[in-house]
Amino acid sequence: RHRAMADWDPFALDAEPPGQGGAAPSSQAADGDGAQVALEKEDIDFVTAEVLRRMAAAKPWSGLLRPEPDLRWHTPTCTAEDWRHKDVLLEVGNGAAMVVFNRPNENNTLQDTIGFGLNDALYALHARKDIRVAIFTAEGRMYSAGGDPKSWQSNAARLRGEHVEGDGTVANRCVEPVPPTEDVVKSSEALQLRAYCADAFKFGPVSMGQLSAAKQWHTWYTLPQLTICLVNGSAMGGGVGCVCCCDYVIAVKKAYFVLSEVKIGVIPATISPYVIAKIGTSNAKRFFCAAENLTAARAMEYGIVDEVVENMKEGHARVQEILRQISAARMVKKRSSETPSREK
Repeated sequence: RHRAMADWDPFALDAEPPGQGGAAPSSQAADGDGAQVALEKEDIDFVTAEVLRRMAAAKPWSGLLRPEPDLRWHTPTCTAEDWRHKDVLLEVGNGAAMVVFNRPNENNTLQDTIGFGLNDALYALHARKDIRVAIFTAEGRMYSAGGDPKSWQSNAARLRGEHVEGDGTVANRCVEPVPPTEDVVKSSEALQLRAYCADAFKFGPVSMGQLSAAKQWHTWYTLPQLTICLVNGSAMGGGVGCVCCCDYVIAVKKAYFVLSEVKIGVIPATISPYVIAKIGTSNAKRFFCAAENLTAARAMEYGIVDEVVENMKEGHARVQEILRQISAARMVKKRSSETPSREK
């Protein structure tokens, strides 16, 4: 018997006798693959009643949804008012902030000091509700070349029992991390347990470093500000993830975008949700599998980039124009709220 998919009820009991379309499966074994057991009406009624009882007790509809991310995975060292990082700069103005990757000689590769400074910057932005726009950019000829190979080499050296300072990369380690708070320790342990129970690390031990990286991307993506990425040069690997975590992207004409790690069999796993959200599933499949080196114009066709400019001077001018538009909208709203209503 044909049923439209919209009318199909998985809990419905078909009244037709056995052997006709839509009938409940027989309890007899099928081809030796095991018994097929039909659910009795009493069982379905019991499960339905239990689900309704638990929902009535929990009352999930009674509370408001909380869009804020869980920030109990990192203990900040610097605030926007007391910024000391050198490899990541944070500049705060009137209603706007700028975060700058500052390892130009290493093509702003992502390693411990960039990650540490970026975490503090993201936490500072989440704490400053007065900041309405956050701009992300970088110094040098590249926006970011992705993960630093030297950090991978240092991890391998540690596995061999060798001593490595920091993560083996060239960096300005001017800020010492503080011990995690008790709340962060408990949250991290709970996060590792969730990952273990979900088989996220079925082929090895649970890596808190990988979990923290995933939390970092999510914390960036959920910033309350309008985020603008001013791409000063090419972005590779994790650098593409940095771009896709932003709401609006302005790139210089000479910039290229590529997920080069797939050429050596590395999956861009932690950044994939944000790349897919930015460019869609079909474009993401091609981008991930082909390691296509996209020009800025091609990246705009994909949806990674919103505007292409000739140079950084033009890019900064466009950012200023956007800031003026947002400021003007704010002023209109303020004047509207201050206008007294006329009594009839």
